[in-house]
Amino acid sequence: MRGSLVQRYKGSWSIVLDLGYQADPATGTRRRKPQWITIRGTRRDAENRLGDLLRDAQRGELVVPHKRTFGEWLDEWLAKAIKPPARTLRAYETYKSVIGTHLKPKLGGIPLQQLKAADLKRYYDEHAQGDGALAPATLAQHHTIAHSALQAAVLEGLVYRNVAKLVIGKPHAPAGHRDALEHCWEAHEAKAFLVVAKAAGPQPAAFYSLALDSGARKGELCGLKWTDLDLAGGRMTIQRQLVKPGPEPVFGPVKNKTPRTIELGAETIALLRKHRRHQAELRLRNGERYRDLGLVFAKEWEDLRRGRDTLGDPLQMNNLGQREFRKLLEASGVRRIKVHGLRHTCATLLLQAGVPPQVVQQRLGHKKIEITLSVYAHALPSMQQDAAARLAAMLH
Repeated sequence: MRGSLVQRYKGSWSIVLDLGYQADPATGTRRRKPQWITIRGTRRDAENRLGDLLRDAQRGELVVPHKRTFGEWLDEWLAKAIKPPARTLRAYETYKSVIGTHLKPKLGGIPLQQLKAADLKRYYDEHAQGDGALAPATLAQHHTIAHSALQAAVLEGLVYRNVAKLVIGKPHAPAGHRDALEHCWEAHEAKAFLVVAKAAGPQPAAFYSLALDSGARKGELCGLKWTDLDLAGGRMTIQRQLVKPGPEPVFGPVKNKTPRTIELGAETIALLRKHRRHQAELRLRNGERYRDLGLVFAKEWEDLRRGRDTLGDPLQMNNLGQREFRKLLEASGVRRIKVHGLRHTCATLLLQAGVPPQVVQQRLGHKKIEITLSVYAHALPSMQQDAAARLAAMLH
């Protein structure tokens, strides 16, 4: 690579880098491509900067200066690398929310090439304390997004290193078994909660019973259709999840893109039958006012909170834990857990009952058995004790 200096006016110089020949995309003609870089200062300043650029080129670390900010690159990367079909709609919506709500307001104005590890570290520290502190898992997600965007910038030649790799004390999500242990009921708590849920109406009764029985994810329950249920055979097939609720809901494949069929308990089947009769009556009474999408769990009168809400629309996944679930928790007097804790409770109680981990893995839809064993390690000691007692009985 070669370079030269051109004085623009007093105190201003232009470095002209010869980037070699490049083909014109339209014509295919090969032409030399010069890169102009403005330097404010003396000729000596310009010569020193030119020398730095040439040395970087020899090391393979040359990054042509540009004015793109970190926020501008995040938007560009989001549209280019994350927007469907590159990634799932759920991933895109999550990344877009984190970038628009958190990363851009705090870091977006920093020039991409001037972003430092200290900037990211300060961002994590500020969001880890105070009234609006974010959970470690949430901050770990923010770090993952920033890291991925900066790594893409390295591959594009916009920066020569990923400063996210240099952060000391970067946030880490807690181990999976810790969350499962904190947000998990014992059997008597689950029973007490179901008593209150059954009294709340046919839909809550069926929803929470099915959640505890199946271990299905919240999005999978909200995307379940009556055609997925075989009430006579006592089983259901989970083959989609609700990605985005609202007037124009979006459904997508399950997390591992592998549908699964699981057996259900007789009590859960009975509650689903009762709920189906109740929903059919609601649909008949309201005629065209009911938007029938074939969903097992859909909005009823008490779920209509906005003007555009319609009977039969998918349930608002994000509001389940903040409204209905919280009220049921308070009424039942059990420990407060997240809605996802119903899935943890299902898995833990199954393992404690002696159900083989492979069966629990299939029921939850985990891709690998190692995930099940890692997340629910707290339930395994009791299985070991039971195994020792059984073996002792046979031997002695």
